[in-house]
Amino acid sequence: MIRPADHELFRRRIEGAGDVVLVTHINPDGDALGSQFGLAAFLLERGARVRIVNHDPTPELLSFIADPVVPVELYDSTTHDALLASVPTIVLLDNSAPDRLGRMERPMVAAAERTLCIDHHPMRDAPWAETIVDVGSCATAAMVWELTRPFDWTPSARAADAIYVGLATDTGFFRYNSTSSRAHRVAADLLALGVRPARIFRQIYERNSVAFTRLLGHALAGLRLNDAATVASVLIDRELLERLDAEHEDTTEITTTLLALDGVRIVLLFRELAGGGRVKVSLRSKGEIDVHALATEFGGGGHRNASGIVMEGALDEVARIVGARADALAAAHDPPAGGR
Repeated sequence: MIRPADHELFRRRIEGAGDVVLVTHINPDGDALGSQFGLAAFLLERGARVRIVNHDPTPELLSFIADPVVPVELYDSTTHDALLASVPTIVLLDNSAPDRLGRMERPMVAAAERTLCIDHHPMRDAPWAETIVDVGSCATAAMVWELTRPFDWTPSARAADAIYVGLATDTGFFRYNSTSSRAHRVAADLLALGVRPARIFRQIYERNSVAFTRLLGHALAGLRLNDAATVASVLIDRELLERLDAEHEDTTEITTTLLALDGVRIVLLFRELAGGGRVKVSLRSKGEIDVHALATEFGGGGHRNASGIVMEGALDEVARIVGARADALAAAHDPPAGGR
């Protein structure tokens, strides 16, 4: 729950705010962008001058919630380091960990005393001067909605869609364990404003590219199972991504298909990153199995049932190391009762 003191902190920071920069983590997802676009719309209506500076571009599937009034600026050190060093208010959304800022880590840490962090992830090595963190919330976008409620703000249709996208994607459209009565209350508020869930679902999940569909087929054909058939793994190397022209495809949804396998408790997706020598690992789990704890062992983070890691090393070696820990984690738990 967001505490009264957090509501007061939010009010104090945004009352009369002039120039505000909104930042989020690398490879922004629906919650990161939904939080940014929703908060940007709120601040604009209150007279603030808002800029959004992100490390990576907005995925095409999420472009429908982007606000043309506040275009996302891709971080460029020659332009944005000076901005971050001088702007009076920075709001960091959906990420409290500096190492998930990529090349923006150094200038953001230097600006920590002017940064307000709003997040629902557990705090890790966070230097930010002020924080509003609620790990009980299902999404940062839901927190943005709740923080703006005392102001009687009526968002535009685009802003309401943006907040709903953050809520819906981080709860797996209300399928994950993070879904609560609180999440449904936020959803009900947004539906009352005209948000159409079927339209949102089609925009995000029913517009797969040919490249992604082919990549999904290759990934499933290469499925690996541990001896107990409780951990499913997929490895995606650079050669495959380049051959299928799938470099910019979001591969995390592949884990949803794998997690539906009967008996599988943990899913690992290993993707070799451009430039070589680094691997992105997406971890998903069912029930009470905590892959967040596993991710933190390797410098990653996220949620109990959905986390991520970026590791140095060759693809096969990273898969071997993380896979061994996942096998041990799955073996330490009784068979799941079902659900996620």
